[in-house]
Order: sequence, then C-alpha cells, then structure tokens
Amino acid sequence: MLLYHAGGARDVELIRKQFSAESWTKLRDSVIRLLKSRNLDYPAELLETIPFDIYEATNGFQDKFSVLNATVELDLYTKLVHLMGNSGTKLIFRTIAETVTEVGSFIRFIIVDLKVENEIKPVASPSPQITSEVLEYTLADAEQLIQSRSAVSGVDRVHTSFHAYLQAVCTSSGLPIPKDASITQLFKVIRTQHPALQSHGPQADSIERIVQSTATILDALNPVRNRASLAHPNDQILDEPEAMLVINSVRTLLHYLDKKIK
Repeated sequence: MLLYHAGGARDVELIRKQFSAESWTKLRDSVIRLLKSRNLDYPAELLETIPFDIYEATNGFQDKFSVLNATVELDLYTKLVHLMGNSGTKLIFRTIAETVTEVGSFIRFIIVDLKVENEIKPVASPSPQITSEVLEYTLADAEQLIQSRSAVSGVDRVHTSFHAYLQAVCTSSGLPIPKDASITQLFKVIRTQHPALQSHGPQADSIERIVQSTATILDALNPVRNRASLAHPNDQILDEPEAMLVINSVRTLLHYLDKKIK
C-alpha cells in the first residue's frame, strides 16, 4: 500500500536496510521530537505506532533512493486502508516523509506491506558471538531477502554467511585451515579439532552421530547453491519448501555451533 510518493517512477525494489537498528531508533526519535515540537502530534503518533524502517531502494531505471517501509499485521493494515480514505491523510504522510528527509535521509516513498504467514516459518536468524564484517552483512542480507522476496532468494546469502561463520570460528580459535577451504572442509576442522566439540554430554555417541550426519547436509549445500539458487542464472531453481529446508538446516546448525563454541 503506497502511503506517499515524492514523484517519478512508481516501481520500487527494496535492497537492504539503510541504518542499523540503533541508528534508526535515534533518527526516528529525533523526527518524533521535531514533529511534536511543531504540534504535529498525529504524524508523530503514526511514526511511533507503525514499525517503519528505512531501506535503500532502486527501480527499473536504476535510480537510488530511500523508502520508509513497514510490514504490519492485518489489523493495522486494515486501519491504514481506512485511514487512506480520508482526504487529509496523504498530507500527514507527506509531513512524515519531509521531516525524516529534513533530519536524515531523503524519502521518496512510504510503503506498508501486509504480513503474510508462510506455511513454513524460517528458523530465527542467529546473532553469532563469533563474527566478522562479511558475516554481519550477509546475515542481514539473507534476512531481508527472505522477508521481502522469498526463501529461494535467500539461499545464496545463507550459504555465504555460514561459510563466513565457519571461517571466523577457525580464525578466532587458531585452527589451521587450507587456503580457500570449502564449507565441508571448515566444518570438519571445527568438528574434529575445536575443543568445544570434543564432548557432547549425555548420549554422547548418539549426538556425535547427529553432528557427523550434518556433514552430509553440508556436502549438498554447494551443488544446491550453485545449480538451483539465484546465485547463478540457473534454468531451474528450488521451490519454496525446499529453499526453506536449506535455510532452516543451515540456521539450526549455526545456532548449535554458536551455543556450543561460546
């Protein structure tokens, strides 16, 4: 639902969040205070109520601009539909866009999407304690692609983020690894050499079998990513359930390793 448009072409493709959560919170709070200081309480209330974030975006002309975007539950979406029927509502959202622009970032669109529950929900994106710049970037990229497009759009980024995580673990732990080591090679080094994975507690033999079996999953990641994802212009790509299976398998293993290695 388009709440505001500053002009130009109307097609929008979201790329990624423009600010960190902390930076956006500070910017939003500054905008809200400015609106209230001008006695614009209702626009301030809407900005507080609607879970907006600022996204970098582009369009078919390869223009670069910012979008104030939110994905909301059905109740709030319905209220906004009714609100857009009022003659003064467009001015309210224009005021919000112009005030955000005044404080921090030029807003070309304000858009609200209806949250749709997927049949298969993704395992929560992890926040690993051992990290790197590449890992942080690809984790955020994967989450955005899964939420805004589809599971298959996020397979390549999830693959890359897991590869980056395994590299970060080996580097931080001083584990020797071959140059350009694959995911399978990195996982084998961690599984067999990292002290944290040498003991599995009760039912250790059974847990060890489960951990070893994940190597089979990792062996399948590269051909899936290279031949059936959007990493390359493949003729055939994964269906959504299979893409979500890949994503959830990787995220589950990443959660386990992060908890174990801490």
